[in-house]
Formats: sequence, C-alpha cells, structure tokens
Amino acid sequence: MAVNETLRVLRTLRYDAGHFSLFLQAGTIGPQAQPGNFAMLQAGDGLRPYLRRAFSIADVTTWRGVPAIEFVMKVVGVGTEMLGRFSEGTPVPVLGPLGIPFPIGDLEPGDRVALVAGGIGLAPLVLLARRLSEKGIEADLFYGGRNESDVLKRADFERLLGSHHCRYASDDGSIGRHGKVTELFEGALAAGIGFRRVYACGPVPMFRALARILEEGKIDASFAFESEMACGFGVCLGCVAPTADGRFATICREGPCLPPSAIDWSRL
Repeated sequence: MAVNETLRVLRTLRYDAGHFSLFLQAGTIGPQAQPGNFAMLQAGDGLRPYLRRAFSIADVTTWRGVPAIEFVMKVVGVGTEMLGRFSEGTPVPVLGPLGIPFPIGDLEPGDRVALVAGGIGLAPLVLLARRLSEKGIEADLFYGGRNESDVLKRADFERLLGSHHCRYASDDGSIGRHGKVTELFEGALAAGIGFRRVYACGPVPMFRALARILEEGKIDASFAFESEMACGFGVCLGCVAPTADGRFATICREGPCLPPSAIDWSRL
C-alpha cells in the first residue's frame, strides 16, 4: 500500500555533473518496495517546481547502518537539479511505493533471465538484480548508453550478478561493444543463449527495437516504462501509452511494468 511520508536525505552520491544517486531514509516505503515500483518525490516547497517528480526505486539498502532507499537520477531540469543539491538531513515528501512491479514470483532456480538497460533506464534494474540474486536466478545484464558516463553502477551489477554476466555497449565505443544495446542482446541470442524472460527499461527507440526482437523470438518480457507524471496514481491521465487493444493505459497505475505485447508500437 502506498504511503505519503517525509523522508530525510542520508547521502548524495555524484557520478559526474549530470548523474547522481539520492539516498533517503527507507521509512515504511522501503520494506514494501518491489523491483519496478516507483515513488513521487517533492523537489522543493515553492511554486517551482510545483509538481512532484516520479523516479524508479533503484535499490533498498543501508547507509551507515540506516535502512535507505536509493534513487538514481539524471539532471534534466529544475526539479532534478534541486534534488541533487539537497544536503544531508533535508526532509523530502515521498509518495510510494507506486505502480505494478516486475513479475518475478513465478521464477525458479534454474531459470535464466536477461536485464536490458538503456542509459538512466538502469534504475529499476538494480533492485531487480538484488532480488534475482537472492532467489538464485541466473541473470545476464545488457547495458548500453551514449558513452561510458551513461553506463552507471557497473560495480553494483557485477557484484550482484557476477562480472561475467554483465555486457556493455556504447554509441561511441568508449565502453563495451560499439553500437546499440539491442545489437548486443541479439548477439547473445544468436550465440544460442536462451532466456525465460527479459526485463527492460530505457528510451522508447530501444523498447521498440527490443520488442521486435522478442516478438520474433517468442520471448516473454516485461518493460518498465518511464513517463512524466503529475499524480502517480491514475487521476491526471498525463502518462498514457497506446495499447494493442485500441485504448490507452496509464503508466502510473497499469504499469510501469507492462509486457511489450500490450503496447501498440505504431502509435507510440
């Protein structure tokens, strides 16, 4: 059940000028969070920014012995810039956990899955990697970005999944394969690696290409969609996506985790 509570900043970890992790007290949200859930964070108490911002719950961990929730963020506007400037102890109103999480309850030891991330789309896959590791599920990471700076938290993924299970790609060739992460994933399929399910988060062009690959291979999948949101619980209807049955689904309430077969990619 989602709760609205004020959590204090424990730590801000900067990766570079444009990316950082914000660690908040876990409160009652952390213990409830499942991989794929998100939360709505208030970036300030003034009129700008007025609305809360939606962020995937990246991980549930500890900081100096204190239970913590981690959010991985990219600075794209005034809201994320303000969140990155908050000092330790700053109170942040948080609503969460929200949304439909990744389906993992039916996985069993012996299953093998793939995690496909594009840029900041790594965020919901960190907690997923942790939970899969705890369940003894073998998982392979395929992670791509424009350059090396876009491919974050590699040490965490390699610790949770094993470095030999982590593959990278970049548009400029600065890390891993020179090219798209979907090409990297296709290469694994061509090499004969089979997956019980694919979990993904990233930009729409990556989703569209990956959906085609998965449809051709008849591979089950769950995509964590990202969207700007005003409310986070299906009232404002500002985060809809066209569905294969001709209607529109609210990403915040019916997602963010949806099977790619549910989406009408020609209208997205």
